[in-house]
Amino acid sequence: MLGMYIHMHWSYRHPYAARTWTPADWHSYLTGLRSLGYEWVQVWPMLDAMPPEPTASDLVFLRQLGEVIRTAQDELGMRVAIVSCPNTIGNERSGGYSFAERPYFACEWKIDPGDPAAVDALLAGRRKQFAPISHADAVVVIDSDPGGYSGSTNEQFVDLMTAQIGVMRELNPASELIYWMHFGWENYNRFWELTSRWQPGDPPVHFDPEPRVFQETLALLKDRAPEPWSVLANNTPWGHREATEALGLAGRRCGLPYGLIEGEPTFPLANCNPALIANTMRGYARAEYPQGFLANAQTHVLQLPHTYLVAEHWLHGAAARPSMTAFGEQIIPGLGELIASAWGSLEGGETGRMRELASKLRRHVGEPHASGPSSGLLVGSADRFLEDLAMNLDVRAGLHEAAQAGSDEGTQAALRALMTVLRPYQKRLGFVDAYGGPLHAGLNQPAARLGDPQVNAVLADFDDWRDPSVRHGILPRLLDAVEACS
Repeated sequence: MLGMYIHMHWSYRHPYAARTWTPADWHSYLTGLRSLGYEWVQVWPMLDAMPPEPTASDLVFLRQLGEVIRTAQDELGMRVAIVSCPNTIGNERSGGYSFAERPYFACEWKIDPGDPAAVDALLAGRRKQFAPISHADAVVVIDSDPGGYSGSTNEQFVDLMTAQIGVMRELNPASELIYWMHFGWENYNRFWELTSRWQPGDPPVHFDPEPRVFQETLALLKDRAPEPWSVLANNTPWGHREATEALGLAGRRCGLPYGLIEGEPTFPLANCNPALIANTMRGYARAEYPQGFLANAQTHVLQLPHTYLVAEHWLHGAAARPSMTAFGEQIIPGLGELIASAWGSLEGGETGRMRELASKLRRHVGEPHASGPSSGLLVGSADRFLEDLAMNLDVRAGLHEAAQAGSDEGTQAALRALMTVLRPYQKRLGFVDAYGGPLHAGLNQPAARLGDPQVNAVLADFDDWRDPSVRHGILPRLLDAVEACS
């Protein structure tokens, strides 16, 4: 089975952030996914920063999501899984925000897995949160990010997993448990221990996951988890494959190379790197991941090229011959060649060509546009898609020039020019939080060369993980500082 993970962590504008989608938006997007061969979706509904007693806006969202799950299952024949982190739920601040505007890290409470009263409170909250969406086919529990608790053990993590699927199965006995192997529970807890000792000026915290953590966790699951259950795994050197094979669990494996379509967290920019997708997908043979493959994105309406390419390579393997022009025709008939050219130029660095294609795209804004079989992926108008793509070309060109600037004067000039296209695009999206990816390379790194104290103070917050909430709203602060000195 081929699936897509609908990520909702970051709060920004409609329709870019999935947490803003209406039932009609969901239907549009899922119909578009189905046209490409996707058969299931995994949704993170942000229960982990939602109050244990859901607010009125939370209940509206959960009931709408419940309707979406029914539509996906009954009308589109799709499977739906719900993500629930192991030991996180909304804190005392969480009830003061609407669902769509809630800043995650300011509202998260990491409970102590060794405190029975705290665990009971978490599970009581989950029961109320699960109730409107309990007809989902599966509950996914990740072993890291978010979550974690310094000193907590793999055994406590497995207990949290089995307790949550137990709550869900009180409501829906058929629900499956999916263990999402990521950094590993005890590995991630070690990260938090290292982070607590970090001081400004230190290099970013780095650690390598220990493979034994995955083996211990899987062994405990084999012993304690009631069927059915499966595993999300990747083929990085972290030891996922080795652990599943050592314990005879390769048949339960579903592939998830997190960040393939789009990194997370990242500033929303459209990506198009066919070689990256092809090379990565070659490492996920269907025979080795018999439970399927799961892709993920943060800003789904911008990531059409990689969404298409992943489907082509998973469904057709070595026989895949994707055509971006043909896919462009499925999106907006009659503009396939122009759209494919624009996608193909996004990451090439030919700035003149990028700006030329942006101009050509804008000439078609306002024209009547026919719908194609995959138009639902737009989640809105063709005009918005064309303008988004044009702005992406302009921003990418500016980022490339800023990254390539070879002098202090050149950097300042490139950043001034970048601000003229980046500011309007950022306001269009409403994205304000932390990020990696192309914006980090094209903005943060050149900005650091300015040597400005205000700019450096904002940049330093990107590396401060002691309190992740300091990065809420960090992008406008950085743009303000860069504009003030350049």
